[in-house]
Amino acid sequence: MKLSEAIQRVKVEKPHSFSDDHCTLFITEVEAIVQDFLRIPAYERIKYEWEKDGNTELIVPAPYDSLYISWLKAKIDYCNEEYESYANNQDNYNADLQEFKAWAIREGEVESTPVKIRNWW
Repeated sequence: MKLSEAIQRVKVEKPHSFSDDHCTLFITEVEAIVQDFLRIPAYERIKYEWEKDGNTELIVPAPYDSLYISWLKAKIDYCNEEYESYANNQDNYNADLQEFKAWAIREGEVESTPVKIRNWW
């Protein structure tokens, strides 16, 4: 899914007053979560800007890319103080993220064991 496709889909499914730039910031937040899970070093992480990255393909592949939609909907609801709808969309996002994480581990995109163990004793 491309950045512009995710934003357009949410505009259709959940009309809102946020600009494309603001929605891009929301997508960048979830991409940071994904990149952290995939253990991409901080200096290599992608940060999107609407003007130049609108047609950029997002990291999470289909069918797991629905997490972008549920994340955007949750962020919009939270900012609009629509907390009941936010809770539903946040639950959807959490489920979508867990499905992506399980797929990434199954496919060897990331190891399932932690890199470093802290506080062993």
